[in-house]
Amino acid sequence: MKRINYQLRKGVHVIQQGEDFYLLSEIPLIVIKVNEVLYNILCEMRRSGYLSCFPEKDRQLIGLLDKLVIKGLLIKDEVIETQTTPSISIIIPVKNRPQDIQECLTSLASLDYPKDKVEIIVVNDGSTDLTTKVIQTFNIKAIHLPQSIGASACRNVAARKANGDLLGFTDSDCVPHSDWLRELSPYFNDERVGIVGGYVSNFYNQSSLDRYEEVKSSLNMGPRSFKVENGKTSTAYVPSCNLIIRKKAFSEAGGFQEDLHVGEDVDLCWRTRKLGYHLLYVPQGEVKHKHRNDLLHMLRRRFDYGTSESILYLRHKDRRKMLHLPTAYSMFYASICLGIVMQNLILFGFGLGTLLIDVFRKFLKIKKRGLQLRRFQVLLSVFRAHFSFSYHTSSFLARYYLIFLIPLSLFYPKMWRFVLFLLVFSASIDFSVKGPKIDFISFLFFYTLDQLAYQTGVFWGCIKKKNFMPYVPILLRRT
Repeated sequence: MKRINYQLRKGVHVIQQGEDFYLLSEIPLIVIKVNEVLYNILCEMRRSGYLSCFPEKDRQLIGLLDKLVIKGLLIKDEVIETQTTPSISIIIPVKNRPQDIQECLTSLASLDYPKDKVEIIVVNDGSTDLTTKVIQTFNIKAIHLPQSIGASACRNVAARKANGDLLGFTDSDCVPHSDWLRELSPYFNDERVGIVGGYVSNFYNQSSLDRYEEVKSSLNMGPRSFKVENGKTSTAYVPSCNLIIRKKAFSEAGGFQEDLHVGEDVDLCWRTRKLGYHLLYVPQGEVKHKHRNDLLHMLRRRFDYGTSESILYLRHKDRRKMLHLPTAYSMFYASICLGIVMQNLILFGFGLGTLLIDVFRKFLKIKKRGLQLRRFQVLLSVFRAHFSFSYHTSSFLARYYLIFLIPLSLFYPKMWRFVLFLLVFSASIDFSVKGPKIDFISFLFFYTLDQLAYQTGVFWGCIKKKNFMPYVPILLRRT
């Protein structure tokens, strides 16, 4: 049976003023007048956390709620409920990691999932140490290769011999939680879902670098779920250390590209979505990953990740980054940044003026709709929207353009103020939101090196491939 769940987005409120009813979004500031019937439905949605609808009997309501989804006020999740438990083949490539593969396979032995529905396949990629003997101590399917062929090729070899309806990929330096498959497999009840990724946490938590990686690892997709359909501009993906895919979709996509040594999981996700499958990430089904807890190795890995961007954008010319640049927000941000560089109060004043004009415009629109909101409430909502835009823009610039801004600062010293602003502002917000268990100075130090290593890799990859598309996002004027 198919059902559709709707829930209010964070920061969206249902309010009543006199005999009128409204749906109010704080960021961005959106106000929609609704009738009493829809108001009561939305109130019930708020109380229960979500509202379930069924296409067979709720067509008119679904059509109305879908309009609110398009406006960004509701979240929609479609679920197909069945009683079947899919069979899953877990695939793990390994090379010269005896201790890691032992811990990984030991954890898989404790999976809370029907044993007759699980197949574990380890591909021994030409190991020359005790890895082979360790694998032989477990009752699993093992494929021993005489020579190393790479992780992607190993995964493809195992997939061709797998019997499961789903293929679950993890790495030898990972320790899956016992709930891994039980929490992620139900999402495949929806036939349109092709790939599901789960939460990746850090195995180590002792050093300052460990605790930085816990919140800033590129494998950690964050605390919020997301689902994406096939879209020409979307770059969403999930990492291969915690990725489950339909075997049918994997075969149709052609498996992993064996010539890719980094970014192969991104490539697989994009190709699978082009076939019409949905990609889903949920912060469940935890897998602990043994991140590189040596600074030089971590930075080298970030560099390698960066080099994959030019290759990916060459292979997927329909994929682009998107940068939202609404006029009012952009004018505010540009004025503040120029004010910092020039130390000019007039520019700061101009930025403040654009903010107040935006507040006044929003207030007039709200008043025109007949909704009585306090001026301070409107001011706070608009300020938060501008602040959020400034953070995301600063993070984007810090992620890709520091290696250009720093040399420019050598010739134009005032630019250092802007570089410091980008780093400190974006890092301080991340530090505040993510709450790493280290001091801010240490976080800022790792954050800065992290950004520089990644974007150096991006630049080097662009030079090698003579493709600079990673630096050319699609500019959108509206949020």
